[in-house]
Amino acid sequence: MNNDSKGGVLSMVVKPMNRQQIQSIEHVYQPIWKLDTWDVFGYEALLRLPDTAMNHNIESVLEQARVDDSLYELDTMSIFWAIQCFPFHQLKSVRLFINVFPSTLLHDNFESFINQTLQRYPQAKGKIVFELSETRHEHHIWRFHELKEKISFLKENQFQIALNDIGKEAATFEKINEFSPDIIKLDRYFARDLSTSREKQHMVSYLIEFEKQGILLILEGIEEAIDLASAKLLRVPAAQGYLLGHPEKIPNLYSWRRCLSLPE
Repeated sequence: MNNDSKGGVLSMVVKPMNRQQIQSIEHVYQPIWKLDTWDVFGYEALLRLPDTAMNHNIESVLEQARVDDSLYELDTMSIFWAIQCFPFHQLKSVRLFINVFPSTLLHDNFESFINQTLQRYPQAKGKIVFELSETRHEHHIWRFHELKEKISFLKENQFQIALNDIGKEAATFEKINEFSPDIIKLDRYFARDLSTSREKQHMVSYLIEFEKQGILLILEGIEEAIDLASAKLLRVPAAQGYLLGHPEKIPNLYSWRRCLSLPE
């Protein structure tokens, strides 16, 4: 892709912030581990904004972007930077997990954005998992047939789909059946005190059965060794949490400031 077409992608994602602010944006990456082999299966990209104080309440920043009608721009900017900064050439066997709002998928420019981004970074094809973010403002979007069409478009382009915060609401199983995700991420509520809660153990065991349909389960929020041991006993296939690794820059693999360079 030439500089003009690269600029075309950027023009779709950098409108909310000036050049100096954009150059201060970065992602940190939290590892996701396969518990049977102790291999890193993937990294989840987490957005970090120029003002450090904002990072303590990133959700409020995203919701303010919604109010300002710039959520699509911020969301796609985050996707673009997460892909640009990830060293696919050095982490060839892992997946990159990126959060995305369902409303972003429905935007008129989304398919064009994806196509141009893949042209710019072909090494990302087949290695990205989009995590569909849950928010009370977008509950109605899950009922739109167009959302299924956009998910089909992503799968046709070798993206995988993950449903986030599974078990957090009553519609969990309806969404799994309706959208046929590749991965389900179990809400951190189930990791907390997993070792002592029979109810949580039963629910986790039940959800693991979705593996028979080719759906991988990831347990989020592992913070205590005893709960990790319980997850392994239950044969949870993959997990994520502070005990297993904090979100951080991937050291010594890429020039992080260079990855945020912008075209003139």
